[in-house]
Amino acid sequence: MKKILIWIIALLVLSTTSLAYLENGHINLLTVSETSNETALEQGGVADLNLLIKPGSGRIFIDSFPLSRLDTQITMRFAAEIACDFLEKDCSGYDFFYTIRANSAIVGGPSAGAAATVLTLSMLDDQNINEKVIMTGTINSGNLIGPVAGINAKTYAAQKSGFEKVLIPKWDFFNNSNNLSIRVVQVSTLEEALFEFTGKDYKKNHSEIKSIPEYDNLMKQITIDLCTKYGSMKNGTIIMPNLSELIKEDVSSKINITNNQTNISINETKKDYYTMAVDAINNNSYYSAASFCFAGNVRLTRESLKNHSSKKLKQEYAKTLGDISIFELKLNEKSKSITTLSELETYMIVKERIEDSKQVLRDQNPENISYSDLGYAIERYNTAVIWSKFFDIQGKSFVQDNDALAIACNNKIAETEERLSYLQIYLPEVDRADLKKAYSYYESKDYALCIYTASKAKADADVVLSAISVTKENFAQLVNDKIAAAENSIAEQQSHDIFPILGYSYYEYSKTLRDSDPYSSLLYAEYALELSNLDMYLPIKKNGAIQVIQPKKSIDPRVIQGFVLGLIIGTCFTVIVLLMILKIRIKNEDKKSLKNKPRKTPLAKGLPGKKR
Repeated sequence: MKKILIWIIALLVLSTTSLAYLENGHINLLTVSETSNETALEQGGVADLNLLIKPGSGRIFIDSFPLSRLDTQITMRFAAEIACDFLEKDCSGYDFFYTIRANSAIVGGPSAGAAATVLTLSMLDDQNINEKVIMTGTINSGNLIGPVAGINAKTYAAQKSGFEKVLIPKWDFFNNSNNLSIRVVQVSTLEEALFEFTGKDYKKNHSEIKSIPEYDNLMKQITIDLCTKYGSMKNGTIIMPNLSELIKEDVSSKINITNNQTNISINETKKDYYTMAVDAINNNSYYSAASFCFAGNVRLTRESLKNHSSKKLKQEYAKTLGDISIFELKLNEKSKSITTLSELETYMIVKERIEDSKQVLRDQNPENISYSDLGYAIERYNTAVIWSKFFDIQGKSFVQDNDALAIACNNKIAETEERLSYLQIYLPEVDRADLKKAYSYYESKDYALCIYTASKAKADADVVLSAISVTKENFAQLVNDKIAAAENSIAEQQSHDIFPILGYSYYEYSKTLRDSDPYSSLLYAEYALELSNLDMYLPIKKNGAIQVIQPKKSIDPRVIQGFVLGLIIGTCFTVIVLLMILKIRIKNEDKKSLKNKPRKTPLAKGLPGKKR
């Protein structure tokens, strides 16, 4: 009996390590040989990626043989991060051990990102994957799968190695010149890839996202305030100024927008921002209209300052600095009483505009003030004042916890550092100015602005990483997919009764710019995606009680294992003790019954004095 119980306990203890997730997993990777000979044909191959997940502290280890490139190592970190985010799981209680084995001389590139994410996510979700399926593709923000090189060589290698199905990025051109019989499936999202590997449908059916009346009413008022500064209101209609009549010369510089294949120069003076604002208003896109009117106001304010004397410019400069100082004192006082998500987001928006205006003014030489820069600083400050109206909007209440915000800021900075390190492999001269600002806000304990600034810096890097290999023909589809990803993120928030002011505003602006300025549209879609889930860091109040809404948080697996293990051991120990007590009782009862039982006298063989 004891031996049986010991074996049962051992088996149960061993099984507890896999209660929350699969501990060991494997997926195949597609590789392509790297050669210095440009005329040589690409050679595809297959590598093995194994993953061991153990209780730990959120560390990621990579073992690769032969060598792996630096971007491969960073790719594994992205895979773990995106998998945990997708499942809304706190992975700080796990350690991830990735092992890559291949026959090629160098295992490298971000093309393993999608497969690594599928493996990590399926293991965390306790799903087995189909070993007859193989894939290639990068993994990008919004759970999008990006294009890679060597598609034809990789698909040929997949068939040669006996796989039944190969997944390739939707944006890659596949030329089946070898008449391959393997099934080729083009995928664009992580959800699609997961379905092909596991058979589980991970798509979330969210309802259509909608604005809320409080946001619409305030955004309309902001639009009116900005669009009537140089215009007017007549019978409830905004009368916009005519830029072509008010400005006779170009006063703004050209903006060069560059991607990996195309150089585009856009002359900002050719844009009639007020006309664009009218179109946006007609489409109920009030944030977009306000943004266009801000741009128009900057041009007209610059024009009004253009002929000012040096003395007059100094006076305007001093007045603007004074106005900012007074307003900032009120803003800092307001920050001490922030109790809702909406107020926190408003603080981020307003404070960022104030800091932007102050920085422009700091960079001025008081003896030679630029009327163009001063005009921008004045209008940037004005938008900060106008945006402060959003402090009146209702939102989810939370308990302001500086420690939680400090941790969130630190995490955002770390994520951004990784993105910039990755980007630096391809673009050595990476702008780190915004990240430096985030560090300075962290040091000054302005954690809210730190989160906002680091989030935007991360989005700036993500947008380049997403687009770096996309052709001009596929760029519009990338924009659409990124907008759809932002929409899903906002819908997820609205399912928690949270309206993300920042995320929704940037999402709307991205849609407005989609046709006229797809490059800016992609950037604002990335901002919307990054800034739609700020609630994860904050303890939320619900129905008078504190409810910590942390989508990424889950129970530490070590706690689960410890509880289950303790329960099993305790139960088994109790059973053993009861069995032992029962056995002792039975033994005592037997002794007692034997003692009280009458003895039987044996028949005598013979009695004295008698014969038989």
